Amino acid sequence: MKKIFLLLGILIFLIGCEKKRENNAKLPLSDEEIKEAIEYGEKNVSLTYTEFTKKWAVDLGYNKGKGRAVLITPFLRVALIGKKAAKYNEKIDYSLIKKVLLRDADKLYFDVMLFGDFPEFGRTVEARLKCNGREIFPVYLYFPPYSQVSRDYTQIVTGRIEFPKDDIPDNCKITLIVAFYSLKEKKETTCKFCFDLNKLR
Repeated sequence: MKKIFLLLGILIFLIGCEKKRENNAKLPLSDEEIKEAIEYGEKNVSLTYTEFTKKWAVDLGYNKGKGRAVLITPFLRVALIGKKAAKYNEKIDYSLIKKVLLRDADKLYFDVMLFGDFPEFGRTVEARLKCNGREIFPVYLYFPPYSQVSRDYTQIVTGRIEFPKDDIPDNCKITLIVAFYSLKEKKETTCKFCFDLNKLR
């Protein structure tokens, strides 16, 4: 019986700590910025994902060994939620948006599309981030084991890369370096995506 009370006490303590952390944590966007992001998404609901994310993307072109990377900033993440809600006529859940922003506040997220030359090239993808002379390695990287094939037989994989945001200033320039193997050329292919955080909302 004592063990049950002890476990219950620990559980209540942990829930209280989590609530306190949420209340004390600073959101990366103000209420006004959240509203602006939602309105941006609603206003541009008819755009494709590629068109919608153009301001946050670095596009190296459509060809083998090339790719496109999108930096999913907090503003863009909320804008995408606003776009989806407008498209499906859904009600915006502000509490859910704030939970998502808190959960993602300590990471940098990239959606990356790569063009390779064999079906399994997604398995060879590696990534790192350069910032102020430092190299940072991902805390999460996922690309599907098999690519999709376009009408011109280009092999395409789309994945996600996450990096810790510790010590990365909001106004610095960063370079996402993504490497993968080319079967045809028997060598590693490297794509460099340069972003200026100071210019991105």
